[in-house]
Amino acid sequence: MHPKLKKREREVEMRLSRAGVPLRRYILSMTIALALSGCIAEKPWHVEEVTGHLPDLNFSLTSDHGSTVTASTYEGYLLLMYFGFTRCTAECPVSMARLAHVMRLLGDDANRARILFVTLDPRRDTPQILHRYVTQFDSEHAVGLTGTIADIERLTKQYRAAYRPRSRIDEAGDIEHGDAVYIFDTKGQARLLATSSDSDESLAKDLQRLIKTNY
Repeated sequence: MHPKLKKREREVEMRLSRAGVPLRRYILSMTIALALSGCIAEKPWHVEEVTGHLPDLNFSLTSDHGSTVTASTYEGYLLLMYFGFTRCTAECPVSMARLAHVMRLLGDDANRARILFVTLDPRRDTPQILHRYVTQFDSEHAVGLTGTIADIERLTKQYRAAYRPRSRIDEAGDIEHGDAVYIFDTKGQARLLATSSDSDESLAKDLQRLIKTNY
């Protein structure tokens, strides 16, 4: 050890000794403090991580092109699943515009991702209507999905998506729903959950990180 460092160590030891604190205990406490501070400072994801808390993607629905698709149809893509409906005037347009912006932030990496817009109004949102709707926001990366009422209910329950269907009496009523975006990796594993409280830039950074680890 360098002489100056040795001298510094002896000075610290003497001060600690006078204070009744053994040097080894001091070093141990400092090591633990530094380790804990490092753990607290490091935040691996900007949005909420749900790995292991939600099931892998599993569905059989009809795409906006009229074909039957399953989760395996999109294997190899990073998937951003959002529940909404085309007559929505509040959350849906904002959320879809936001996801389209995130795709632009990804640049060329956007070709490795797909937005899955799952309708909560399958009786009205036909494949044709869904196609017109999603292409308004992103004609390259957005896909509209519909199915039977049972199919949609099964999928929303599977991912605990909060929504309240319109009243049978008031068919023109709104469908109350959340703004969560469920993010799956290229193997269909649920990894992240984003909401409107997360910035577009933060979401894009997390998606880029997932893309790097999946390709």
